[in-house]
Amino acid sequence: MEEVRKEFIEKIRKEGEVLSTDFLKVDSFLNHQIDTRLIDKAGRLIAEKFRDKEITKVVTAEAGGNIIAYATTVHLNELTPRQVPVIYAKKGVPKTMKDQTVQKIESATKEQETELALSREYLNKEDKVLIVDDFLYTGLTSEALVGLIESTGADIVGFAFIIAKRNFGGLKRLKKYDLPIFTLVEIEKLDPETGEITFANQS
Repeated sequence: MEEVRKEFIEKIRKEGEVLSTDFLKVDSFLNHQIDTRLIDKAGRLIAEKFRDKEITKVVTAEAGGNIIAYATTVHLNELTPRQVPVIYAKKGVPKTMKDQTVQKIESATKEQETELALSREYLNKEDKVLIVDDFLYTGLTSEALVGLIESTGADIVGFAFIIAKRNFGGLKRLKKYDLPIFTLVEIEKLDPETGEITFANQS
C-alpha cells in the first residue's frame, strides 16, 4: 500500500494545482483525464481492504466517483465469489428512474444545491454496501449517500476514498457512523500562494 500511496503523492505534487486553501485541481489524472494505471492500483487496494466484508454492491455519486468505484468492483469480483455491481447515485432525478429515494446536497465545487437520487430497484435489506469516491472533503455527499442507502434497508460496511482533505469536516462527519474509513492519501494543508501541498502522516 505504501508504494501506491507514494505514487499518488508524487503524482499530486507533480500535476496537482492548488486553487485555494480549499480546492486542489487533479483533473489531469483523476477527475477529467484519467490515469487508468493508477486508478486500477487504487481499486485493487480498496478491494483488498474490504474483501472480507461480504460486499454485494458498491455505491458512489456520479461522476467523480464512477471510475474508482468501477475499478474497485473489478477487483472485488476477482477476489470474492460474488459478482458485485456498481451503483451510481444520479445528480438529478431521471425520468427513467423508478421508485427513487432522493437527498438534497450542497455541492462545494459547484456552489449550488443539487438532488442526489438512487433507485430502490437495485438495493434492498439483503445488501451490504461499500461507499467509494474520489475525494472526501466536507463529507456531505457521502452523508447523503448514507441516507439514500439506509432508506432502502441496505447495510453500509464502510467508506473508501483516494484523496481525503483533513480539517475540512469530512472525516469527522463520517466517523460518527463507526464504520471503517479507508483513505489512500490525506492532505493536511493547501497553500495557494506557494502551491505547496502538505500531506498528513498516515500509518
